[in-house]
Parts: sequence; C-alpha cells; structure tokens
Amino acid sequence: MTAPVPEAGLRADAPTSASENFRWPEERRSTTPPTLPPEETEPAWQVWAQRAILALGTIVSLWILFAPLPPGLSAEGKTAGAIFIFCTVLWVTNIVPFGVTGLLAISLLGLLKAMKPSDAFAAFGSSAVFFLIGVFLIGGALVDSGLSKRCALLFLRYFERSPYAFANGMMLAAAFGTLWMPNQATSAMLFPIAIEVAIALRLRPLSSNYAKTLFLSLAWGAMIGSNASMLGSTRAALALGMLQESYGRSITFSQWVIASLPMVILGVAVAPFILRYCFPREDVQFGSARTMLERSVLEMGKADRRQWSVGLIVLLTIAAWVLIGDRVDLAIISLLGAVLLFVFRTMTWAEAERRIFWNIVLMYGGAIALGVAIDKTGGAAWLVERYMAGVSIPPLLAIGLVVVGTLLLSEFMSNAAAVAVMLPLAFSLGSRLGASPVSLTLATSIGAGLDFALPFSSAPNTIVFASGYLRMMDVVKAGGLMTIASIIIVLVVAWLWWPLIGLI
Repeated sequence: MTAPVPEAGLRADAPTSASENFRWPEERRSTTPPTLPPEETEPAWQVWAQRAILALGTIVSLWILFAPLPPGLSAEGKTAGAIFIFCTVLWVTNIVPFGVTGLLAISLLGLLKAMKPSDAFAAFGSSAVFFLIGVFLIGGALVDSGLSKRCALLFLRYFERSPYAFANGMMLAAAFGTLWMPNQATSAMLFPIAIEVAIALRLRPLSSNYAKTLFLSLAWGAMIGSNASMLGSTRAALALGMLQESYGRSITFSQWVIASLPMVILGVAVAPFILRYCFPREDVQFGSARTMLERSVLEMGKADRRQWSVGLIVLLTIAAWVLIGDRVDLAIISLLGAVLLFVFRTMTWAEAERRIFWNIVLMYGGAIALGVAIDKTGGAAWLVERYMAGVSIPPLLAIGLVVVGTLLLSEFMSNAAAVAVMLPLAFSLGSRLGASPVSLTLATSIGAGLDFALPFSSAPNTIVFASGYLRMMDVVKAGGLMTIASIIIVLVVAWLWWPLIGLI
C-alpha cells in the first residue's frame, strides 16, 4: 500500500494533532508550543559594526561639543545637539540598554549645562511616563487573568468557516486587541494560537503559503492596529509626552482614535490583498484546526471572578478616557484604573513588578528630557533653518516627510527611539512651515509603526519570524509592499480626513 501524498504546503512527517511533538526547521523537538527561541549571541561582524558606529558617533559628538560656536546657535543648543547625537548612536547600536541611555541623557544634560539638572530630572515627572506605567499594569492584568486569550478565542470562532477567513480573523483580532494593549503583548497572546493551528494543519515550515499568510496576518494586524489608539504602542505615550513638554498641549483618547482609525480600517482592508498577491492560495483542509479551536474554547470553562473584575475595570478606564479625557489628564485615569486592579485583588504586586518594563520607562524619561532640551535651546530650529532656508512646502508634504523619515529611522532603531530623534526636528519644521504640532505628533508616532519590511524592526514581526515558518525574503517582499501601501494610506487620510477634523 503506497503512502499518501501530502497536500500542498504540508510536511510528510508533520504531526497529526496539536498535542504531538512539533518539528522546527532546525529539527529541534518540543513538547509544548514554543513562544520565542532562546536569545542568540550576536555575530562578530555585528559587534564590530556596532563598535565602529559608536566610535564614529562619539567622535562626531566630541567634535560638535568642542567646535567653535556657529552663528545663530546658542551654547546650550550646541551642547544639547552633541548629547542628542551621542544618545542616538547608543539607541541605534543598542550597546547598552535603552533605559541606561535614557539615564545617561539626563545626566549629561545637567552635567554639561545644556539645561538645569532640575529641569532634566523633571522629565521623569511627565504625565506620559505615568500614563505608560498605568497602561503596562492594565495590559498585564488582561493577559495574566486570561481574559485577553478568552476574548481572542471567542472572537476567532466566528472565522472558522475557511482557513483564509481564519487568517483574516487573526488580523482583525490582533488589530482589535491593540486598541487596548501594546502590540507586542497582543502578538505574544495570539502567537500560541497560530502555532497550534499550524501544527494541527501540518503546515510545512518555510514553504507553506498559508502559514506565511497566517503569521504575517497576525503581525500586520498588531502593527496596523497599534496606530488606532495611544494604548497600542509605547511610542504613542512618548510622542504625547514630548508634545506636552514642548507646547503644553495634549491629545485626548477620542481625538487620537478619530484621527487614526480610518488608516487602520484601510490598512486592514488592503493587507489581505497584498498577502494574497505575495503568497498565492493553497488548498488547506481546516477541519483539524477547527476541532482544536473548539476544544480550546471548551477547556477554558466559564469566566471566573477575576476575569469579570478585570473586564469591568478596563471598560471603566476606557470609558473615562473617552468621556472625560479632555478634562482629566489621561495619566490620572490610567493610574486610577491600575489602582482598582489592586483594590479588587485582580493583580498582585509581584505580577505588577513583572509587568512594568523599567527599561522602557527610563528610556522615555531620558528621551523626553532630550527632546525638550534640543527644542527649548533652539538646536532643532537652528538645524532646520540651516538646511531648509528658503524652502517652502505645504503642511501635507511636511507630514509626508516626517512619516517617511521616522519610518526609515525605525528600521535601524527601536520605534520609540525613532520618535525621540524625529519629533523635535518635526516640531521645528512645523513651526517654520505652519504645520500643527498635533498633526506632526500623530504623523511621527504613526510613521514609526509602519516598519513592516524587516523581521526584527518591530516586536510583532520578530515574534512571528521566530515561528520558523517564514523566510527573510518573505517578510521583506510582502512587508515592503505593505510599507509603501501604508505610506500612501497615511497621506490620503491626512489629505482628505485630517482637515475635516481640524488637524491641518
């Protein structure tokens, strides 16, 4: 009797159910669905490249620091510029943790008298930092209680009729999830579900087009949806804090959603067509995955008291952001929501300590201080005036330049670092051209989230690439097209929608 021929995109030796051992491309076996591979040692060439960039950046920074004062630039502005370049190089190379660079930025600003030490350290008192802490705690409660996974599984049940409907459902679930919690948390929550589906369907790693569509749907949904609200990414809190410190203005939760939601809707609508073009459809029998999903829903049982309490607190917090966010600081609402988690005993302090990512918090304090310094000392304005003197462009084109510039930076550094580098320059450019600082804040934050083209340029891409189902060129090819489409979508929305809501 001849052995059956495996279906297109399937492995002959693949397990027949999600409970069997899953064979990774490098032939390692695991008895449980993997999350992320162990951290690997950086190759020697990358270490030497980082050191070379650091050395070059240090030389440039020292040259700026000790060079004669250019006409029109204050001594404080020159010093702030030197510190700005040095910290940018550290963020690009990631030789030291981001938070350490943030602490160094604040220390150097005070030590070299670019700004008063009290003003530099006051950045850690920015409401954006405390807003971020509250969001970390609320998002952590959603994950730790199991409520986020419950909602995801119940939502995905409505897309079980076909494999490609399920992939679209995965994208929608990721996009919707990032309305309420950071995209990396949403991706990490949905990733095991996608892995279980891939195992149940016996998809062949690196060659199954459906697997590529499924995992990129997850990543892209999280990345697209992260622009819909200021909860979907930590970079939004940083941009908001820099706007508050530089202009004393803010953006309410409702204003952010109204401005960016059309981009999210268009992005989610376009993405499946790009995936279908890059990865032609294959015949996949979805019955085994459907059975696995139904079993997972049954195993959850009914929602417990903790999940009900977390759900109620999250809904109350979001309602407060929407209804009174224009009168009460968003950080206050965020912290009060976090406090309620402890009052109703839905989170322990040990869980809270695990959910507050101090590396990011410390980086944000330093980035806000650095952005304020380069703006208030006139360093950014001097740079823009020096290289754009006599240039007059419409505000919409300025927004496009900011989006593309931030996007390019985010391919080489973290999204938050890209915002920290670009936003002070964007503010100075906007002041010269008459563009609204609010629109430039949104453009910078959104631009930093459009880095679809590289596997390690964003957390969602990194997570799904670790599955072993995607090749580097799969991400580059499809992600490059999605990046171009996203830039066009942002410009169209900024051109047609933002003037109607008073942003341009």
